[in-house]
Amino acid sequence: MAITTVKDIMTDVVEALRVGDSLDLADRIMRVGRIRHLPVVDGDDRLVGLVTHRTILAAWVSHGNPSAERPGDVARDIPIEMVMVKDVLTTTPTAHAAEAARTLEKHKYGCLPVISDGKLVGIITEADFLRFARIHLEQEET
Repeated sequence: MAITTVKDIMTDVVEALRVGDSLDLADRIMRVGRIRHLPVVDGDDRLVGLVTHRTILAAWVSHGNPSAERPGDVARDIPIEMVMVKDVLTTTPTAHAAEAARTLEKHKYGCLPVISDGKLVGIITEADFLRFARIHLEQEET
């Protein structure tokens, strides 16, 4: 039986933030794309951080006045590098998917950015594992 790798189930990164982007942009991308994690890259597509839906909520609560300001108003003034997680665990496309799953489970993370040759090439999330499980469980039904 073949070993399932991260590449087999990861999502190619379509959306990523760049250093200098605002938290407001992150919020809009997440809402429109219905996603919860956005990698942050530099000009060479090297991962420098990660912004999550939780990051956005925490920034609004800590930097704004919830009774007087809308989250978007606060978020426009916050550069992404001010609130992004900088020490991000990553994986590679050739890593065993089981190892990536263990890492997510152990650290209670929702995603791992996927790096190859120092550059961001994808992301593997809880939703990717759920989709993988659904596909395999549906195959068992037939």
